Amino acid sequence: MTSPRLSSALSARAHAHAPVPDRVPTLLVAVLVGFALVCMAIGSAGARAAAETPQEEVYLNYQIGLQAVAKCRDVTLSHEQQQRIGQRIDTLTGAAVGAGRRLFLIEEAKEIINAEGCDDPVVTNGLAAYDANLASAAQ
Repeated sequence: MTSPRLSSALSARAHAHAPVPDRVPTLLVAVLVGFALVCMAIGSAGARAAAETPQEEVYLNYQIGLQAVAKCRDVTLSHEQQQRIGQRIDTLTGAAVGAGRRLFLIEEAKEIINAEGCDDPVVTNGLAAYDANLASAAQ
């Protein structure tokens, strides 16, 4: 058995060298939660409505039609036809959609068609817009 003095000395020494409470799991959880919040904020910004202006809405609708012609009607357009259709879309939208937004909206149109299918009203409206305003440019 140890004396009270030795016991007290050992206890004091143990407290002096006691490891700091393990905060790694707490810190790791805090960092991961913070990272998740940042990712959610970025994701929700990207999930906003695809078209932000009326011109972008028109551009997206035409792109849905153009992409649906290829996917739903199995039509392959030549490079020249695609250029003429692109010029027609520029004329109809007033060339108000920047290049970066165009690429985003083209990808959005493809995603809509893939997700919703060729019989979806959004896709059939795009095809109707293509038939009414763009098909003649492909001739």
